[in-house]
Amino acid sequence: MTRDVELRQLRCLVAIVDEGGFTDAANALGVSQAAVSRTLASLERALGVRLLRRTSRQVAPTATGLRVLAQARRVLGEVADLVRTATSGHTSLRIGYAWSALGRHTSAFQRRWSQSHPDTDLHLVRVNSAGAGHS
Repeated sequence: MTRDVELRQLRCLVAIVDEGGFTDAANALGVSQAAVSRTLASLERALGVRLLRRTSRQVAPTATGLRVLAQARRVLGEVADLVRTATSGHTSLRIGYAWSALGRHTSAFQRRWSQSHPDTDLHLVRVNSAGAGHS
């Protein structure tokens, strides 16, 4: 069974814990307190577990909530990295080659590449062709 978890749900969980409650999380996220409550409830339903213990004075993660919170922080960090990579305009290109393919022209090729493609790092990976074609 696939359980869909949305990034907004993870952001909501993190905000509730970081801000110390639903009202402050709502302010930090720019949504209503009711929206924060609904979003957390939908995350708990999707996972089938209670993530937070709520009392009139405080909100605290359950044992499972602590584990999910740690994963949520990692996932959100990875997504932030993905967005930075995708929007930075900087690319990396890895090319495998046999030394004989470029030989003494390798350094000149690398210099020309960096001058004509400054937003794309070129990583040449030399492939040992010794024994190629032999069984």
